[in-house]
Amino acid sequence: MDTRSLNVDSLREEKLGLSLLVSSGWRTIRFNVVPVVRRKHRVPALEGAQLTLGFPEGSLKRIVGQGVALVPTSAQLWRVSTDDLLTRLLNVLGSLQGHRLDSLSILDRVNHESWCDGGRSPGLNFGHLKTVLLWASVLFPAPEDWAELQGAVYRLLVVLLCCLATSNLPHFLHPEQNLLQDAGLDLRALYQRVELFASQPEAALRIHVTHLGQSPPPRLSSGVRALLQLPASDPSYWATAYFDVLLDKFQVFHIQDKDRISAMQSIFRKTKTLGGEDR
Repeated sequence: MDTRSLNVDSLREEKLGLSLLVSSGWRTIRFNVVPVVRRKHRVPALEGAQLTLGFPEGSLKRIVGQGVALVPTSAQLWRVSTDDLLTRLLNVLGSLQGHRLDSLSILDRVNHESWCDGGRSPGLNFGHLKTVLLWASVLFPAPEDWAELQGAVYRLLVVLLCCLATSNLPHFLHPEQNLLQDAGLDLRALYQRVELFASQPEAALRIHVTHLGQSPPPRLSSGVRALLQLPASDPSYWATAYFDVLLDKFQVFHIQDKDRISAMQSIFRKTKTLGGEDR
């Protein structure tokens, strides 16, 4: 490693970082190092009991206790960055049994190759999908939710579809912040692409022309978008029972817990009067 290229004189006001050149044989890589300051900072969302269900006991308290990062936005102003906290939360999810991170990897690939047309069209980024996984892990805390890969993928899909239909993806640590606001995205077009994938995922997951074959019929009936928009008018729908109804719509609700089935059926009866929904 060649550290002679690291010089504090290069910390210029307009760059807010240091350039670090790392040499390894014939190859040289440039890293832009941004200064970070650790400080104690309350994150009320992580202190709430409603978020603890999807994570091992005590893990959230331990992560919050490590503090947050302050990063510069200008020569005079610094902001709180939650990126490191979210990464640590993902690491916790990766330590659990199941397909949480596998499902994130699949949707990240589909997002890039299909929804964003190989990166040629603007669309969702990894941060959006990462937030969807964190919410899905809280809304579906049972190990059986993540035991099977297809079911794990659909747990992310129902949350993502709801966020696109309501034009609101709440920040995981600061739910009052909408990550889709001012993102410059065509949310209607994105919703249609994601819904098409959720209804018939086989086409997007084929990796070679020899895998082409007759696709199964669509999983969704018409009118599901009205159901997906309910949390916009009533935040109480942002709950496991409501998303279980969506899983049932996609024919991937295979939960044996009697209390959870009862809660899902109760929400289903509450929403049954929605106009235009084919039931």
